[in-house]
Amino acid sequence: MNAGKNMGSIIFKKPPIKKLRKEGMFGVDLHFHTKYSLDAISMIPAAVKKAEKKGFGFAITDHNTVRGVMESYKIRKHALIIPGIEVTCKNGNHMLAYFYSHHELEEFFNRKIKPNMCNPFFTNLSAVDVLNELEDYNCISCAPHPYAPGAVSVMNMKQPKELEKRLDLIEVINGYNFRKYNLEALYWATKIEKYMTGGSDGHSSLELGRVLTFTQGSDTESIFKDILKGKSIVMGKEDNLFVKTFMTIRKEKSYITNCRKMHIAKNLLKSHFKVEYTYFRNRFKEKKMLKMVEQHNEEKKVF
Repeated sequence: MNAGKNMGSIIFKKPPIKKLRKEGMFGVDLHFHTKYSLDAISMIPAAVKKAEKKGFGFAITDHNTVRGVMESYKIRKHALIIPGIEVTCKNGNHMLAYFYSHHELEEFFNRKIKPNMCNPFFTNLSAVDVLNELEDYNCISCAPHPYAPGAVSVMNMKQPKELEKRLDLIEVINGYNFRKYNLEALYWATKIEKYMTGGSDGHSSLELGRVLTFTQGSDTESIFKDILKGKSIVMGKEDNLFVKTFMTIRKEKSYITNCRKMHIAKNLLKSHFKVEYTYFRNRFKEKKMLKMVEQHNEEKKVF
Protein backbone atom coordinates (compact mmCIF):
# COMPACT_ATOMS: atom_id res chain seq x y z
CA MET A 1 0.00 0.00 0.00
CA ASN A 2 1.04 3.60 -0.56
CA ALA A 3 1.00 5.43 2.75
CA GLY A 4 0.56 8.99 1.52
CA LYS A 5 2.01 11.62 -0.77
CA ASN A 6 5.72 10.94 -1.30
CA MET A 7 6.00 9.23 2.09
CA GLY A 8 7.06 5.83 0.77
CA SER A 9 5.31 2.49 0.27
CA ILE A 10 4.54 -0.07 2.97
CA ILE A 11 4.12 -3.78 2.18
CA PHE A 12 3.39 -6.40 4.84
CA LYS A 13 5.03 -9.43 3.26
CA LYS A 14 8.33 -11.28 3.31
CA PRO A 15 10.92 -9.27 1.37
CA PRO A 16 11.92 -10.91 -1.95
CA ILE A 17 15.52 -9.72 -1.67
CA LYS A 18 16.94 -11.34 -4.82
CA LYS A 19 14.05 -10.19 -7.00
CA LEU A 20 14.28 -6.60 -5.81
CA ARG A 21 18.06 -6.58 -6.18
CA LYS A 22 17.60 -7.48 -9.86
CA GLU A 23 15.23 -4.52 -10.14
CA GLY A 24 17.86 -2.19 -8.71
CA MET A 25 16.55 -1.99 -5.14
CA PHE A 26 18.75 -2.46 -2.09
CA GLY A 27 17.34 -3.41 1.33
CA VAL A 28 18.51 -2.33 4.77
CA ASP A 29 17.34 -3.60 8.16
CA LEU A 30 17.23 -0.30 10.08
CA HIS A 31 16.82 -1.71 13.58
CA PHE A 32 19.14 -4.45 14.84
CA HIS A 33 20.87 -5.23 18.14
CA THR A 34 24.15 -7.02 18.81
CA LYS A 35 25.48 -8.69 21.95
CA TYR A 36 26.42 -5.24 23.26
CA SER A 37 22.75 -4.61 23.93
CA LEU A 38 22.38 -6.40 27.25
CA ASP A 39 19.20 -8.13 26.09
CA ALA A 40 20.62 -9.42 22.78
CA ILE A 41 22.55 -12.53 21.80
CA SER A 42 23.65 -11.57 18.27
CA MET A 43 27.29 -12.15 17.46
CA ILE A 44 28.61 -9.49 15.08
CA PRO A 45 30.58 -11.82 12.75
CA ALA A 46 27.47 -13.96 12.21
CA ALA A 47 25.30 -10.92 11.47
CA VAL A 48 27.85 -9.48 9.04
CA LYS A 49 28.24 -12.84 7.28
CA LYS A 50 24.47 -13.23 6.88
CA ALA A 51 24.05 -9.73 5.46
CA GLU A 52 26.88 -10.26 2.97
CA LYS A 53 25.52 -13.63 1.89
CA LYS A 54 21.89 -12.46 1.51
CA GLY A 55 22.82 -9.16 -0.10
CA PHE A 56 21.33 -6.58 2.26
CA GLY A 57 22.64 -3.99 4.70
CA PHE A 58 21.73 -3.28 8.30
CA ALA A 59 21.92 -0.60 10.95
CA ILE A 60 23.40 -1.53 14.30
CA THR A 61 21.27 0.24 16.89
CA ASP A 62 22.39 -1.06 20.26
CA HIS A 63 20.86 0.24 23.47
CA ASN A 64 22.90 3.15 24.87
CA THR A 65 26.23 2.02 23.42
CA VAL A 66 28.24 2.17 20.18
CA ARG A 67 30.56 -0.76 20.87
CA GLY A 68 28.76 -2.99 18.35
CA VAL A 69 29.08 -0.41 15.58
CA MET A 70 32.77 0.20 16.25
CA GLU A 71 33.58 -3.52 16.34
CA SER A 72 31.62 -4.21 13.15
CA TYR A 73 33.61 -1.62 11.22
CA LYS A 74 36.80 -3.48 12.11
CA ILE A 75 35.67 -6.85 10.74
CA ARG A 76 33.25 -6.07 7.90
CA LYS A 77 34.31 -6.73 4.33
CA HIS A 78 31.57 -5.86 1.89
CA ALA A 79 28.54 -5.53 4.17
CA LEU A 80 26.89 -2.13 4.43
CA ILE A 81 26.53 -1.20 8.10
CA ILE A 82 24.76 2.02 9.03
CA PRO A 83 25.94 3.50 12.34
CA GLY A 84 23.10 3.93 14.80
CA ILE A 85 22.06 3.94 18.43
CA GLU A 86 18.84 3.39 20.36
CA VAL A 87 18.77 5.77 23.32
CA THR A 88 16.64 4.95 26.35
CA CYS A 89 15.15 8.16 27.72
CA LYS A 90 14.54 8.93 31.38
CA ASN A 91 10.88 7.92 31.28
CA GLY A 92 11.69 4.66 29.48
CA ASN A 93 10.82 5.46 25.87
CA HIS A 94 13.31 4.83 23.06
CA MET A 95 14.72 7.09 20.36
CA LEU A 96 16.73 5.96 17.33
CA ALA A 97 19.45 8.00 15.66
CA TYR A 98 21.29 7.16 12.45
CA PHE A 99 24.65 8.64 11.43
CA TYR A 100 26.49 8.92 8.13
CA SER A 101 29.82 8.25 9.86
CA HIS A 102 30.66 5.83 12.66
CA HIS A 103 33.27 8.27 13.94
CA GLU A 104 30.63 10.98 14.30
CA LEU A 105 28.36 8.52 16.09
CA GLU A 106 31.19 7.72 18.49
CA GLU A 107 31.75 11.42 19.16
CA PHE A 108 28.02 11.97 19.75
CA PHE A 109 27.92 9.10 22.22
CA ASN A 110 30.99 10.23 24.15
CA ARG A 111 29.96 13.89 24.31
CA LYS A 112 26.18 13.75 24.59
CA ILE A 113 25.01 10.34 25.80
CA LYS A 114 27.73 8.91 28.03
CA PRO A 115 27.78 11.92 30.42
CA ASN A 116 24.01 11.62 30.76
CA MET A 117 23.88 7.90 31.54
CA CYS A 118 22.21 7.14 34.86
CA ASN A 119 23.23 3.49 34.53
CA PRO A 120 23.65 1.08 31.58
CA PHE A 121 19.88 1.06 31.06
CA PHE A 122 18.80 4.71 31.15
CA THR A 123 19.83 8.27 30.38
CA ASN A 124 18.51 11.35 32.17
CA LEU A 125 17.37 12.80 28.82
CA SER A 126 13.84 13.17 27.52
CA ALA A 127 12.98 12.41 23.90
CA VAL A 128 13.08 16.13 23.09
CA ASP A 129 16.42 16.42 24.90
CA VAL A 130 17.81 13.72 22.60
CA LEU A 131 16.65 15.70 19.57
CA ASN A 132 18.33 18.78 21.00
CA GLU A 133 21.61 16.92 21.42
CA LEU A 134 21.42 15.60 17.85
CA GLU A 135 21.22 19.10 16.37
CA ASP A 136 25.00 19.46 16.35
CA TYR A 137 25.45 16.40 14.15
CA ASN A 138 24.78 15.23 10.62
CA CYS A 139 22.28 12.52 11.49
CA ILE A 140 18.66 11.42 11.27
CA SER A 141 16.21 10.85 14.13
CA CYS A 142 13.54 8.16 14.24
CA ALA A 143 10.78 7.07 16.61
CA PRO A 144 10.95 3.26 16.89
CA HIS A 145 7.85 1.14 17.62
CA PRO A 146 5.89 4.28 18.65
CA TYR A 147 2.78 2.37 19.75
CA ALA A 148 4.27 -0.82 21.21
CA PRO A 149 3.05 -1.81 24.69
CA GLY A 150 4.91 -0.35 27.63
CA ALA A 151 7.03 2.68 28.41
CA VAL A 152 9.40 2.12 25.47
CA SER A 153 7.06 3.84 23.00
CA VAL A 154 7.00 7.61 22.57
CA MET A 155 3.25 7.81 21.88
CA ASN A 156 2.43 6.03 25.12
CA MET A 157 4.09 8.79 27.12
CA LYS A 158 2.06 11.76 25.84
CA GLN A 159 4.92 13.42 23.99
CA PRO A 160 4.72 17.15 23.20
CA LYS A 161 3.83 18.39 19.72
CA GLU A 162 7.42 19.62 19.44
CA LEU A 163 8.54 16.02 19.10
CA GLU A 164 6.18 15.41 16.17
CA LYS A 165 7.46 18.47 14.34
CA ARG A 166 11.14 17.70 14.77
CA LEU A 167 11.24 13.94 14.14
CA ASP A 168 12.68 12.89 10.79
CA LEU A 169 11.37 9.31 10.57
CA ILE A 170 8.83 6.96 12.09
CA GLU A 171 9.29 3.19 12.20
CA VAL A 172 6.08 1.68 10.85
CA ILE A 173 7.04 -1.98 10.50
CA ASN A 174 8.83 -3.39 13.53
CA GLY A 175 9.37 -7.14 13.25
CA TYR A 176 9.12 -7.69 17.00
CA ASN A 177 5.86 -5.76 17.25
CA PHE A 178 2.24 -6.76 16.62
CA ARG A 179 0.45 -5.79 13.39
CA LYS A 180 -2.07 -3.70 15.34
CA TYR A 181 0.62 -1.42 16.74
CA ASN A 182 2.49 -1.20 13.43
CA LEU A 183 -0.73 -0.07 11.74
CA GLU A 184 -1.18 2.60 14.40
CA ALA A 185 2.36 3.80 13.70
CA LEU A 186 1.60 3.84 9.97
CA TYR A 187 -1.53 5.92 10.55
CA TRP A 188 0.37 8.37 12.77
CA ALA A 189 3.21 8.77 10.26
CA THR A 190 0.71 9.38 7.45
CA LYS A 191 -1.27 11.84 9.53
CA ILE A 192 1.71 14.03 10.43
CA GLU A 193 3.43 13.43 7.06
CA LYS A 194 6.64 11.80 8.23
CA TYR A 195 8.89 9.52 6.20
CA MET A 196 8.74 5.87 7.18
CA THR A 197 11.17 3.05 7.85
CA GLY A 198 11.18 -0.54 9.00
CA GLY A 199 13.47 -2.91 10.82
CA SER A 200 13.44 -6.33 12.43
CA ASP A 201 14.32 -5.04 15.92
CA GLY A 202 16.20 -8.31 15.95
CA HIS A 203 18.17 -9.41 18.98
CA SER A 204 19.56 -12.51 17.27
CA SER A 205 21.02 -13.15 13.81
CA LEU A 206 18.01 -15.33 13.06
CA GLU A 207 15.77 -12.24 12.98
CA LEU A 208 18.13 -10.06 10.95
CA GLY A 209 16.66 -9.01 7.59
CA ARG A 210 13.04 -9.97 8.25
CA VAL A 211 12.01 -6.35 7.76
CA LEU A 212 13.86 -4.23 5.23
CA THR A 213 13.69 -0.69 3.91
CA PHE A 214 14.41 -0.72 0.17
CA THR A 215 15.85 2.17 -1.83
CA GLN A 216 17.66 2.58 -5.14
CA GLY A 217 20.71 3.76 -3.24
CA SER A 218 23.19 1.23 -1.94
CA ASP A 219 25.39 3.38 0.32
CA THR A 220 24.49 5.22 3.51
CA GLU A 221 24.21 8.68 1.98
CA SER A 222 22.09 7.68 -1.02
CA ILE A 223 19.87 5.42 1.13
CA PHE A 224 19.05 8.29 3.49
CA LYS A 225 18.56 10.61 0.54
CA ASP A 226 15.95 8.28 -0.97
CA ILE A 227 14.18 7.75 2.35
CA LEU A 228 13.97 11.50 2.98
CA LYS A 229 12.46 11.98 -0.47
CA GLY A 230 9.81 9.34 0.10
CA LYS A 231 11.38 7.02 -2.46
CA SER A 232 11.58 3.95 -0.25
CA ILE A 233 9.65 0.72 0.17
CA VAL A 234 9.31 -0.77 3.64
CA MET A 235 8.66 -4.49 3.42
CA GLY A 236 8.43 -7.24 6.00
CA LYS A 237 6.27 -9.21 8.40
CA GLU A 238 6.05 -9.37 12.14
CA ASP A 239 7.30 -12.47 13.94
CA ASN A 240 4.57 -14.98 14.76
CA LEU A 241 3.40 -15.36 18.36
CA PHE A 242 5.57 -18.42 19.02
CA VAL A 243 8.74 -16.65 17.87
CA LYS A 244 7.80 -13.51 19.83
CA THR A 245 7.30 -15.55 22.99
CA PHE A 246 10.53 -17.47 22.50
CA MET A 247 12.55 -14.31 21.78
CA THR A 248 11.01 -12.47 24.73
CA ILE A 249 12.16 -15.26 27.04
CA ARG A 250 15.62 -15.24 25.45
CA LYS A 251 15.85 -11.44 25.73
CA GLU A 252 14.90 -11.34 29.39
CA LYS A 253 17.19 -14.26 30.18
CA SER A 254 20.09 -12.53 28.43
CA TYR A 255 19.27 -9.30 30.23
CA ILE A 256 19.38 -10.90 33.66
CA THR A 257 22.37 -13.17 32.93
CA ASN A 258 24.51 -10.35 31.53
CA CYS A 259 23.56 -8.05 34.40
CA ARG A 260 24.50 -10.68 36.96
CA LYS A 261 27.89 -11.14 35.30
CA MET A 262 28.45 -7.38 35.43
CA HIS A 263 27.12 -7.21 39.02
CA ILE A 264 24.43 -4.71 38.04
CA ALA A 265 21.36 -6.91 38.40
CA LYS A 266 20.03 -4.72 41.21
CA ASN A 267 20.25 -1.68 38.95
CA LEU A 268 18.20 -3.53 36.36
CA LEU A 269 15.45 -4.23 38.87
CA LYS A 270 15.51 -0.71 40.30
CA SER A 271 15.47 1.07 36.94
CA HIS A 272 14.09 -0.95 34.04
CA PHE A 273 11.33 -2.82 35.83
CA LYS A 274 10.49 0.18 38.02
CA VAL A 275 9.85 2.34 34.96
CA GLU A 276 7.61 -0.28 33.40
CA TYR A 277 5.73 -0.75 36.69
CA THR A 278 5.20 3.01 36.99
CA TYR A 279 3.96 3.21 33.41
CA PHE A 280 1.40 0.43 33.78
CA ARG A 281 0.29 1.71 37.18
CA ASN A 282 -0.40 5.12 35.67
CA ARG A 283 -2.28 3.49 32.81
CA PHE A 284 -4.44 1.64 35.33
CA LYS A 285 -5.11 4.92 37.12
CA GLU A 286 -6.09 6.68 33.90
CA LYS A 287 -8.66 3.99 33.14
CA LYS A 288 -9.75 3.82 36.79
CA MET A 289 -8.97 0.11 36.66
CA LEU A 290 -6.59 0.21 39.59
CA LYS A 291 -9.25 1.80 41.75
CA MET A 292 -11.71 -0.92 40.78
CA VAL A 293 -9.20 -3.64 41.67
CA GLU A 294 -8.44 -2.01 45.03
CA GLN A 295 -12.16 -1.63 45.75
CA HIS A 296 -12.71 -5.28 44.90
CA ASN A 297 -9.94 -6.32 47.30
CA GLU A 298 -11.45 -4.18 50.09
CA GLU A 299 -14.85 -5.80 49.55
CA LYS A 300 -13.25 -9.25 49.81
CA LYS A 301 -11.76 -8.27 53.18
CA VAL A 302 -15.20 -7.21 54.45
CA PHE A 303 -16.79 -10.54 53.58
